[in-house]
Amino acid sequence: MTSSHEASPLDASVGPAIQSVLDAMEAAEISPEDALKISLVLLNFVEEHHLLNLEEFLGDEQPDAVSIAVWAADSARLKAARELVEEVLGDDEGDDGDDEEGDSPDDLLQSDG
Repeated sequence: MTSSHEASPLDASVGPAIQSVLDAMEAAEISPEDALKISLVLLNFVEEHHLLNLEEFLGDEQPDAVSIAVWAADSARLKAARELVEEVLGDDEGDDGDDEEGDSPDDLLQSDG
């Protein structure tokens, strides 16, 4: 096990499904670049869930102001995380175009075979 995983504050709340994914990732001995690509896929997953929450808020007649404030803060954090991962991946990925959103997470994973 890596020391960064052992020091994670999430260790106490990690369920069996999450632990099995973490174990598989550790056993796969992925490269840092692959880890970033996986992070981008996970960010997309979280963003989809995040957008579903927005649709629920928009469907409410009187949405909770605190929930909307938390949603907005989460949205800003997700955007910052995506920009950081895309910037790091952008150094080696597709410097030939200006379209930062050109590769979907599925395209990124399939590009390495």
